[in-house]
Amino acid sequence: MTDKPEPEIAIVRFPKAAARALAAAVQVGVAATVKDDDGLDWYYPVGTWGEDHAEFALLPGGEEVLLRMSSDRASILVWPIERWHELVGRIPLPDRPA
Repeated sequence: MTDKPEPEIAIVRFPKAAARALAAAVQVGVAATVKDDDGLDWYYPVGTWGEDHAEFALLPGGEEVLLRMSSDRASILVWPIERWHELVGRIPLPDRPA
């Protein structure tokens, strides 16, 4: 039996306001969307288009998530869906203790 290698850890830094907006979008389960030139739907917290915010897209097949900041759309992180669930699970929400 072979040991699975430990996943490589990535650190993502968000402006505090963007992290709160992302948490709000996750909490309500609804976000606004914008379609890019490739037809991919990018989700972002409703009402934050004019502010710095986090955007995410689920790749077809549902195995990976793309994550970017609106201030730097050229820089995109690609995360396995398990890492995305881990990130979302760490965001403190009003009805879930930190």
